Amino acid sequence: MTFIGILFLLAAVALFFGYRSQQAKLRAIGATETYTAALLTQIHQRIVGSLGGEALAEGCEVSGMIECDEPLRGPVSGQALVAYSHVVSREFEEPVTRTNTEGKSETKVERGSEVIESTQKRVAFWIRDETGRVLVDPEGATIEDQQELANRFEEANDPGLARRRNLGKRSRESGLPVGVRVFIFGCAVDRGGQLVITRPPKGGRFLISRKSEQELVSSAEGSARTLRLLAIVSGVIGGLTLIYGLFT
Repeated sequence: MTFIGILFLLAAVALFFGYRSQQAKLRAIGATETYTAALLTQIHQRIVGSLGGEALAEGCEVSGMIECDEPLRGPVSGQALVAYSHVVSREFEEPVTRTNTEGKSETKVERGSEVIESTQKRVAFWIRDETGRVLVDPEGATIEDQQELANRFEEANDPGLARRRNLGKRSRESGLPVGVRVFIFGCAVDRGGQLVITRPPKGGRFLISRKSEQELVSSAEGSARTLRLLAIVSGVIGGLTLIYGLFT
């Protein structure tokens, strides 16, 4: 019982830190100004012109459509993208033996998979709104809600007769296509006279999402409430379990 109580308490701690992370995300988004491309360009010109490029490190939120001069090409879909994740996995079947609730061993053939190749690529792009466009360097960004672009399965020519039967390979591709609307939470800096939105120089949150700002806020609020409730429940169960174990 003591071990179970400790597990619940550890889960409560992990859930609490998840709750704190969502709260921090909400505070950061709420405290950061939303800019148009034109306004950011004006700020860049004014600060760089008077104080130099090193003086510009402006936290910002920008929404607009993705444009790219030299986009990537999806390895499976062939679509024009500014970021993608490509995972190739081998799928197989093998007998697995487990002990059931009655203490007897049961062997069943189960399907599994293992990753044999994983690739992620990103390229700089422009974000355009009704006032103009700003360059974005996505390196170091958390890219949420990437669109699934391909999910293809290629059967093996010869599955073999080994214990683990090779069924084939599956290729999954997800990414950010050119032309979609995104919300960006990052930092405006100067790079050799060019205004760029990127990760804050001293570290911090850098987010690119297909959700709007309001959708992100609503999602974070819902996640925070759920995590807080689960943390409380896990903590109470863990505490009661430990107490019960001490007195029994």
